[in-house]
Amino acid sequence: MTLHISSAFNEDLIHINGKIVEMGGLCEQVITNSNLSIKDNNVQMAENAILLDEKIDLLETEINESVIKAIALRQPVADDLRVLFSAIKISGAFERVGDLCKNIAKRSQLLTEEHHTDIRNQIFKLGEKVKKQLTKSINAYTNQDVKLARKVWKNDYKIDQMYTDLFENLLVYLRKKKRVASGSHLMIIAKNYERIGDHTTHIGEMTHFAITGENLVAVRPKVNLPV
Repeated sequence: MTLHISSAFNEDLIHINGKIVEMGGLCEQVITNSNLSIKDNNVQMAENAILLDEKIDLLETEINESVIKAIALRQPVADDLRVLFSAIKISGAFERVGDLCKNIAKRSQLLTEEHHTDIRNQIFKLGEKVKKQLTKSINAYTNQDVKLARKVWKNDYKIDQMYTDLFENLLVYLRKKKRVASGSHLMIIAKNYERIGDHTTHIGEMTHFAITGENLVAVRPKVNLPV
Protein backbone atom coordinates (compact mmCIF):
# COMPACT_ATOMS: atom_id res chain seq x y z
CA MET A 1 0.00 0.00 0.00
CA THR A 2 1.46 3.32 -1.04
CA LEU A 3 1.63 6.40 1.13
CA HIS A 4 -1.01 9.02 0.51
CA ILE A 5 -0.03 12.63 -0.24
CA SER A 6 -1.98 13.73 2.83
CA SER A 7 -0.09 13.15 6.06
CA ALA A 8 -3.40 13.26 7.91
CA PHE A 9 -4.75 10.43 5.80
CA ASN A 10 -1.55 8.47 6.32
CA GLU A 11 -2.09 8.80 10.06
CA ASP A 12 -5.67 7.57 9.62
CA LEU A 13 -4.43 4.49 7.76
CA ILE A 14 -1.76 3.77 10.37
CA HIS A 15 -4.38 4.01 13.12
CA ILE A 16 -6.84 1.74 11.29
CA ASN A 17 -4.14 -0.77 10.40
CA GLY A 18 -2.98 -0.89 14.02
CA LYS A 19 -6.53 -1.59 15.21
CA ILE A 20 -6.94 -4.41 12.68
CA VAL A 21 -3.67 -6.01 13.77
CA GLU A 22 -4.77 -5.69 17.40
CA MET A 23 -8.10 -7.26 16.51
CA GLY A 24 -6.31 -10.14 14.81
CA GLY A 25 -4.21 -10.73 17.90
CA LEU A 26 -7.33 -10.93 20.06
CA CYS A 27 -8.83 -13.42 17.60
CA GLU A 28 -5.76 -15.62 17.99
CA GLN A 29 -6.25 -15.47 21.76
CA VAL A 30 -9.97 -16.21 21.61
CA ILE A 31 -9.56 -19.26 19.37
CA THR A 32 -6.76 -20.54 21.63
CA ASN A 33 -9.10 -20.25 24.59
CA SER A 34 -12.01 -21.92 22.80
CA ASN A 35 -9.71 -24.76 21.69
CA LEU A 36 -8.54 -25.38 25.24
CA SER A 37 -12.10 -25.18 26.57
CA ILE A 38 -12.89 -28.13 24.31
CA LYS A 39 -9.73 -30.19 24.72
CA ASP A 40 -9.27 -29.89 28.47
CA ASN A 41 -12.88 -29.31 29.52
CA ASN A 42 -11.56 -25.99 30.82
CA VAL A 43 -14.30 -23.71 32.14
CA GLN A 44 -11.91 -20.81 32.77
CA MET A 45 -10.74 -20.83 29.15
CA ALA A 46 -14.37 -20.76 28.06
CA GLU A 47 -15.01 -17.70 30.24
CA ASN A 48 -11.90 -16.00 28.84
CA ALA A 49 -13.14 -16.56 25.29
CA ILE A 50 -16.51 -15.01 26.10
CA LEU A 51 -14.85 -11.92 27.62
CA LEU A 52 -12.43 -11.54 24.69
CA ASP A 53 -15.33 -11.49 22.24
CA GLU A 54 -16.57 -8.28 23.87
CA LYS A 55 -13.19 -6.61 23.23
CA ILE A 56 -13.24 -7.79 19.62
CA ASP A 57 -16.71 -6.30 19.14
CA LEU A 58 -15.54 -2.95 20.51
CA LEU A 59 -12.55 -2.90 18.16
CA GLU A 60 -14.76 -3.55 15.15
CA THR A 61 -16.90 -0.57 16.13
CA GLU A 62 -13.79 1.62 16.49
CA ILE A 63 -12.49 0.54 13.08
CA ASN A 64 -15.82 1.20 11.37
CA GLU A 65 -16.04 4.65 12.94
CA SER A 66 -12.45 5.44 11.94
CA VAL A 67 -13.08 4.35 8.34
CA ILE A 68 -16.25 6.43 8.08
CA LYS A 69 -14.41 9.45 9.52
CA ALA A 70 -11.52 9.01 7.07
CA ILE A 71 -13.91 8.82 4.12
CA ALA A 72 -15.85 11.87 5.27
CA LEU A 73 -12.82 14.06 6.04
CA ARG A 74 -10.21 12.94 3.49
CA GLN A 75 -12.46 11.97 0.56
CA PRO A 76 -10.18 9.14 -0.58
CA VAL A 77 -10.34 7.77 -4.11
CA ALA A 78 -9.17 4.69 -6.00
CA ASP A 79 -6.47 2.78 -4.06
CA ASP A 80 -7.11 4.60 -0.79
CA LEU A 81 -10.84 3.83 -0.87
CA ARG A 82 -10.11 0.20 -1.67
CA VAL A 83 -7.87 -0.10 1.39
CA LEU A 84 -10.56 1.36 3.65
CA PHE A 85 -13.24 -0.88 2.15
CA SER A 86 -11.03 -3.91 2.77
CA ALA A 87 -10.43 -2.82 6.36
CA ILE A 88 -14.16 -2.90 7.07
CA LYS A 89 -14.51 -6.32 5.47
CA ILE A 90 -11.54 -7.77 7.38
CA SER A 91 -12.66 -6.36 10.72
CA GLY A 92 -16.12 -7.81 10.07
CA ALA A 93 -14.56 -11.24 9.47
CA PHE A 94 -12.58 -10.96 12.71
CA GLU A 95 -15.77 -10.02 14.55
CA ARG A 96 -17.47 -13.17 13.26
CA VAL A 97 -14.48 -15.26 14.37
CA GLY A 98 -14.96 -13.85 17.88
CA ASP A 99 -18.68 -14.62 17.83
CA LEU A 100 -18.13 -18.20 16.70
CA CYS A 101 -15.44 -18.78 19.34
CA LYS A 102 -17.79 -17.42 22.00
CA ASN A 103 -20.45 -19.84 20.82
CA ILE A 104 -17.95 -22.72 20.97
CA ALA A 105 -16.96 -21.70 24.50
CA LYS A 106 -20.56 -21.47 25.70
CA ARG A 107 -21.41 -24.88 24.26
CA SER A 108 -18.29 -26.41 25.79
CA GLN A 109 -19.61 -25.34 29.18
CA LEU A 110 -22.69 -27.45 28.57
CA LEU A 111 -20.48 -30.52 28.12
CA THR A 112 -18.58 -30.26 31.42
CA GLU A 113 -20.08 -33.44 32.88
CA GLU A 114 -19.64 -35.51 29.74
CA HIS A 115 -16.06 -36.07 28.67
CA HIS A 116 -16.26 -37.37 25.06
CA THR A 117 -12.46 -37.49 25.20
CA ASP A 118 -11.79 -38.92 21.74
CA ILE A 119 -14.22 -36.61 19.97
CA ARG A 120 -12.98 -33.61 21.96
CA ASN A 121 -9.44 -34.35 20.78
CA GLN A 122 -10.57 -34.58 17.17
CA ILE A 123 -12.41 -31.27 17.43
CA PHE A 124 -9.35 -29.74 19.11
CA LYS A 125 -7.17 -30.81 16.17
CA LEU A 126 -9.63 -29.12 13.80
CA GLY A 127 -9.52 -25.99 15.95
CA GLU A 128 -5.72 -25.96 15.91
CA LYS A 129 -5.72 -26.28 12.11
CA VAL A 130 -8.12 -23.37 11.89
CA LYS A 131 -5.97 -21.35 14.28
CA LYS A 132 -2.91 -21.86 12.05
CA GLN A 133 -4.90 -20.62 9.05
CA LEU A 134 -6.06 -17.61 11.05
CA THR A 135 -2.47 -16.76 12.02
CA LYS A 136 -1.41 -17.00 8.38
CA SER A 137 -4.20 -14.65 7.33
CA ILE A 138 -3.14 -12.14 10.00
CA ASN A 139 0.50 -12.38 8.91
CA ALA A 140 -0.53 -11.90 5.29
CA TYR A 141 -2.28 -8.66 6.22
CA THR A 142 0.41 -7.43 8.60
CA ASN A 143 3.28 -8.12 6.20
CA GLN A 144 1.33 -7.26 3.05
CA ASP A 145 2.19 -10.71 1.73
CA VAL A 146 0.18 -11.42 -1.42
CA LYS A 147 1.52 -14.97 -1.81
CA LEU A 148 0.56 -15.89 1.75
CA ALA A 149 -2.89 -14.34 1.33
CA ARG A 150 -3.41 -16.43 -1.80
CA LYS A 151 -2.18 -19.54 0.02
CA VAL A 152 -4.69 -19.03 2.84
CA TRP A 153 -7.46 -18.60 0.30
CA LYS A 154 -6.46 -21.69 -1.62
CA ASN A 155 -6.03 -24.02 1.38
CA ASP A 156 -9.49 -23.66 2.89
CA TYR A 157 -10.37 -27.06 1.43
CA LYS A 158 -8.02 -28.71 3.94
CA ILE A 159 -10.16 -27.43 6.81
CA ASP A 160 -13.31 -28.51 4.98
CA GLN A 161 -11.87 -32.01 4.57
CA MET A 162 -11.00 -32.25 8.26
CA TYR A 163 -14.51 -31.11 9.16
CA THR A 164 -16.09 -33.62 6.77
CA ASP A 165 -14.05 -36.49 8.26
CA LEU A 166 -14.89 -35.34 11.78
CA PHE A 167 -18.59 -35.12 10.93
CA GLU A 168 -18.59 -38.76 9.84
CA ASN A 169 -16.80 -39.78 13.05
CA LEU A 170 -19.32 -37.83 15.09
CA LEU A 171 -22.21 -39.66 13.47
CA VAL A 172 -20.68 -43.03 14.28
CA TYR A 173 -19.88 -41.95 17.84
CA LEU A 174 -23.36 -40.59 18.52
CA ARG A 175 -25.07 -43.70 17.17
CA LYS A 176 -23.15 -45.69 19.78
CA LYS A 177 -23.62 -43.29 22.70
CA LYS A 178 -27.17 -42.14 21.88
CA ARG A 179 -26.72 -38.76 23.54
CA VAL A 180 -28.75 -36.36 21.43
CA ALA A 181 -28.30 -33.18 23.50
CA SER A 182 -24.53 -33.34 23.88
CA GLY A 183 -24.22 -34.64 20.34
CA SER A 184 -25.96 -31.59 18.92
CA HIS A 185 -23.53 -29.32 20.80
CA LEU A 186 -20.54 -31.22 19.45
CA MET A 187 -21.90 -31.03 15.91
CA ILE A 188 -22.42 -27.28 16.13
CA ILE A 189 -18.98 -26.74 17.69
CA ALA A 190 -17.36 -28.61 14.79
CA LYS A 191 -19.40 -26.60 12.28
CA ASN A 192 -18.40 -23.36 13.96
CA TYR A 193 -14.74 -24.21 13.43
CA GLU A 194 -15.43 -24.86 9.75
CA ARG A 195 -17.11 -21.45 9.55
CA ILE A 196 -14.11 -19.78 11.20
CA GLY A 197 -12.04 -21.34 8.44
CA ASP A 198 -14.29 -19.64 5.89
CA HIS A 199 -13.74 -16.28 7.57
CA THR A 200 -9.96 -16.69 7.61
CA THR A 201 -10.18 -17.43 3.89
CA HIS A 202 -12.16 -14.23 3.41
CA ILE A 203 -9.50 -12.27 5.30
CA GLY A 204 -6.86 -13.63 2.93
CA GLU A 205 -9.06 -12.76 -0.04
CA MET A 206 -9.63 -9.17 1.13
CA THR A 207 -5.94 -8.74 1.95
CA HIS A 208 -5.10 -9.76 -1.61
CA PHE A 209 -7.68 -7.28 -2.92
CA ALA A 210 -6.38 -4.46 -0.71
CA ILE A 211 -2.83 -4.95 -1.97
CA THR A 212 -3.42 -5.69 -5.64
CA GLY A 213 -6.83 -4.29 -6.45
CA GLU A 214 -7.71 -7.68 -7.95
CA ASN A 215 -10.23 -10.27 -6.81
CA LEU A 216 -9.14 -13.87 -6.47
CA VAL A 217 -11.11 -15.58 -9.21
CA ALA A 218 -9.05 -18.71 -9.89
CA VAL A 219 -10.58 -22.13 -9.34
CA ARG A 220 -9.54 -23.57 -5.98
CA PRO A 221 -9.92 -27.07 -4.52
CA LYS A 222 -13.36 -27.77 -3.06
CA VAL A 223 -14.83 -30.33 -0.69
CA ASN A 224 -18.52 -31.25 -0.61
CA LEU A 225 -19.49 -30.48 2.96
CA PRO A 226 -22.09 -32.52 4.84
CA VAL A 227 -25.40 -30.76 5.41
